[in-house]
Amino acid sequence: MRRIAAIALALLAVALGAAPASAQECVTAEPPAVSTPEKPLRLGIFPLAAGSAGAAQAQPAPEDPAKAMAALHRLRAPGRELVVRLNRMFWADGDAGLARFAALVDGYAREGFRSELQVRYHPPEGRAGDIAGWLEYVRAAVRTFAPRRSVVALSITNEANLPGSPNTSDGFYAGVRDALVQGVIAARAEADRLGRPDLSIGFSYAYRNSPESDNAFWEELGRKGGPAFAAAVGHVGLQVYPGLFWPPVTTDPSGDVVEALTLLRSCWMPKAGLGAGVPLWVTENGYATRGGTGEERQAADLTATIGALARYAGTLGITDYRYFNLRDNRSTGPDLFDAVGLLFDDYREKRAFAAFRGAVERHGAAAPAAAGGDGGGSGGPGTAAPQALRVTVRPRTAVRGRRTLLRIRVRRGGRNVRKALVRVGHRHKRTGGRGRVRLRYRFVGRPGRRLVRVTSNGTRATATIRVRRSSGM
Repeated sequence: MRRIAAIALALLAVALGAAPASAQECVTAEPPAVSTPEKPLRLGIFPLAAGSAGAAQAQPAPEDPAKAMAALHRLRAPGRELVVRLNRMFWADGDAGLARFAALVDGYAREGFRSELQVRYHPPEGRAGDIAGWLEYVRAAVRTFAPRRSVVALSITNEANLPGSPNTSDGFYAGVRDALVQGVIAARAEADRLGRPDLSIGFSYAYRNSPESDNAFWEELGRKGGPAFAAAVGHVGLQVYPGLFWPPVTTDPSGDVVEALTLLRSCWMPKAGLGAGVPLWVTENGYATRGGTGEERQAADLTATIGALARYAGTLGITDYRYFNLRDNRSTGPDLFDAVGLLFDDYREKRAFAAFRGAVERHGAAAPAAAGGDGGGSGGPGTAAPQALRVTVRPRTAVRGRRTLLRIRVRRGGRNVRKALVRVGHRHKRTGGRGRVRLRYRFVGRPGRRLVRVTSNGTRATATIRVRRSSGM
């Protein structure tokens, strides 16, 4: 049976009539047949206050950081990872904002939690469209967080496709699509320069605006980005709220989430030149207890959603899921996101709290081994660190503008690694039974260092190729 969301969007496409053909693309999608066994997901949660929809932030109920931290520890099942995703770090807050969030990251690391952050465009007064200034901020953010090994990812801008809510979505501000594309490229280059090829750089998409505007958004990313953008993107994050935002009414929220991911993978991401090798994350998903009621429905919807994502993880390339939010801003408040927490605003557990912890136990990825330095690991007793990948590439040097056959081999602990995902620029391919792959690629742009990126079962590694000018130039 078709979901309510699919019916509503199909009717909208018919109503568009003589509208451009692009307005009728990417309206609905039938999820593919599950083609691989269920896979674990790296799960996480937002521990800070939710942003209020609209132009201004409403005051949440009084916060108790000690109770929030205790709740995080209860959520994390033994031997499983739980990432904290930190929201609302604005360009407008400058160096002071970076310092505040660095202190938060360090505090979570001391408690054994790894972190990721939104790097919000949200510009200072009068600076919207100042892309050079924005890129300075992005590089400063990377310099702040890349040395902190507990930081696993940065999302550049937030919901750049959504124009109506400046407090929560960067799509309100002029120049945001240039900020997204150039910011991702700059962040990737800075992280690589600092020796963090493992730091995932991505961006988020809010499901959804209108069919025509969503298609235009992805097509513009493709025009503005090109191969450099495709090579820099480490993940694309879906932000989806069935029954709360879109679709406004639903009978199958987990199905709505899978359909949205299918649309991303099969229709929208290709418009931006982002292929099957780019991981899909659910960077925001939440279900509300309106007026303090509806706990059973919230718990059931959350359980069904994470279960569906685990089933489709291999088929659609889904690796991560983040629940929004740990605690209600105000359990009986009027805002769209006031009551999506796993805790009431007085820190009492809702039924969804136990449901999420159960999902971490059943579907969560294994915790990494405890790390030194800034305390970035979150492994439990007996958790072994995965052996490092070793990547070799021949030739080590390529001529700019000339098509080069790259011979790549991936090994771990002296053994060949099958089905490792190898990415060079916008192209990707998996290794065969002997851990080898051949890939032809033409390097463009400035001479210098380029990276071959490899991923296998959550472990990442890189190798370097030097691109030089041809002797006749």
